[in-house]
Amino acid sequence: MWDDLKDSSFTSEAPDPLKEANIYAQLINSDRHYYLESGIERIIADAPWINKAQLISEVVKYYDEAISRIPSFTKFPEAKIWVDYVLTRDKKLMELANLSKQDIAILRSTNDYLTFRGYKQFGIKKKKNDEKCRTVFIVETDHGPMHIKNVDDPITYWKPSPPLPEKAHISKAWWYHKRFIIDGVGSGLHIDDEPEEIFPLPVLQMVNMYAYDTFSAVEFLKKYSMFWGGCNIIIFDRKYNAVAIEKCSRNFFELFQQDELTGSVHVSGMVCRDPSSPQAKYQKEKRTEYMKLFNLPDDGPDACFWNVCDKLEIMLRENLRNLGNKPKSDDIIKLFIAPYPSGLRKDALKLHPQQGLTDYTLMTRCTFFEKKKFLLWQRKSADEGGVYPDSPEICQYE
Repeated sequence: MWDDLKDSSFTSEAPDPLKEANIYAQLINSDRHYYLESGIERIIADAPWINKAQLISEVVKYYDEAISRIPSFTKFPEAKIWVDYVLTRDKKLMELANLSKQDIAILRSTNDYLTFRGYKQFGIKKKKNDEKCRTVFIVETDHGPMHIKNVDDPITYWKPSPPLPEKAHISKAWWYHKRFIIDGVGSGLHIDDEPEEIFPLPVLQMVNMYAYDTFSAVEFLKKYSMFWGGCNIIIFDRKYNAVAIEKCSRNFFELFQQDELTGSVHVSGMVCRDPSSPQAKYQKEKRTEYMKLFNLPDDGPDACFWNVCDKLEIMLRENLRNLGNKPKSDDIIKLFIAPYPSGLRKDALKLHPQQGLTDYTLMTRCTFFEKKKFLLWQRKSADEGGVYPDSPEICQYE
């Protein structure tokens, strides 16, 4: 186990909706244009034939419908306090940030509306999804259990965090107070079939209240499967039980156990690793539907992007298997920090001549739980040259 906390040290209380509303209100008030207007502006820029007022009207209509579709408390008894939480949080947020009904609808429902209805209704061509990351947990390396992740995104708004302290008390470690860890990567669809349940339950927040280990977390997430999606995740607990879940759509739930050879679990962004699975076939069907809708070529930036995502997944999976049982942690780190195509690190990666923003690995995070050590590689901001470091910051917890 990664610490000596007793079960009684963990709490299972719902978060305070007023506290979260206050935090989010401060963010909105720091840049109201970014949070309340820039998203709609980008959509109109991509599809100037759309009537802005009509688009916003449809988003508001969807929001009203979503929050009115209260899930059955007989079928989903845990949802009751969370429905109250969502409604109270948003009501308080509207007061604190002086938001209109239109504002809160844009904040909460634009993405879901577009994915389930809007892209087809208005004929909006969505820019490619950013597949932010790959993440791995390995039970046994030469330095014990290990978790490592690359965080990928355009560098435009990137600002590195303050440097790590060289030493800190173990209670400050990011994993210390968790029963289990859920770490994920983006894996959404341009167009998805609308599920039966559309109330915006924060399922990945709820699970921390009702689950106590990997197995109970999987059970809870599967029960609430229709309420969440668009991501692939790994879960591992304090006894190092681990699984991976791929969920590009709210309509699917695909579970993967630890690799028999390496004891590892991993996920990659925008990928279904088993092309023969129902979810992978659905993903391909929806991508084909999207490409036909906008007459996109088979060799265009979207198809090229998806192909590279598949290649990165295969690179990760095959390299992990080639390292075998109880691999050297240095070899795993090298895989993550070596620049593409020899490794997984992206340095202004441009996949297609018509691609807009280029992709960067902004940071690599690596944790050795038994060693109580955290390593962090942070790229400099664009203003500072955007350089990826040769060596990591290291914090030893005591």
